[in-house]
Amino acid sequence: MGNSITTTACDNELVILAYTESASYELCQILSGNSQPVNVTLAIQPGDYQNTVVLNGVNQPLKQSINQTIPSGTYSLLMLGVNWGGPTQFTVNVNGTPFALPFTQQGPLGLAFNPGPVSITV
Repeated sequence: MGNSITTTACDNELVILAYTESASYELCQILSGNSQPVNVTLAIQPGDYQNTVVLNGVNQPLKQSINQTIPSGTYSLLMLGVNWGGPTQFTVNVNGTPFALPFTQQGPLGLAFNPGPVSITV
């Protein structure tokens, strides 16, 4: 069974990393803003890591499912939500567990969302 990460709000940038004691992998970078809708599902499967997936939805809606592969093992996920200015909001679901930063009209600049590591096994 694979792992699934679904992002339904991202204002402005979400970087998702999977790491162990000996390696880390940038799974994806989601860029969004300007009230654009986001619905991105990232499926994580065992395999050779290729590179990060970058999705730019700053000026267009993002609605897609993407696959990412990393070597088998137990990982911690690190989700880093960055606000460039103005409103901010993040909504992410990892294997059925929700993590969210509710909408804020004037969020703090920089790192605004970081729901401490989440464990997954690939």
